[in-house]
Amino acid sequence: ANLSEFHFARMFRASFGAAPHEWVMQQRMARAQTLLRTTTLALATIAERCGFASPSHFSRRFALQLGAPPSRYRLAWQHG
Repeated sequence: ANLSEFHFARMFRASFGAAPHEWVMQQRMARAQTLLRTTTLALATIAERCGFASPSHFSRRFALQLGAPPSRYRLAWQHG
């Protein structure tokens, strides 16, 4: 398919409801939530597994998108 970046992004948004970079971030956050709920992995390990350059960047983005830092999110799930 010979698509320009603009047309690809437009078709992607029509199919997935988000721009490509937004969709990737949603997938990373969903994976992080799963790992926080189901493992005892260190936050640095989760950040790395979800494609973040640093644990601090991961924590900032997580808190921005989900309203709480990853450590608090994990605690909330552990304590029901």
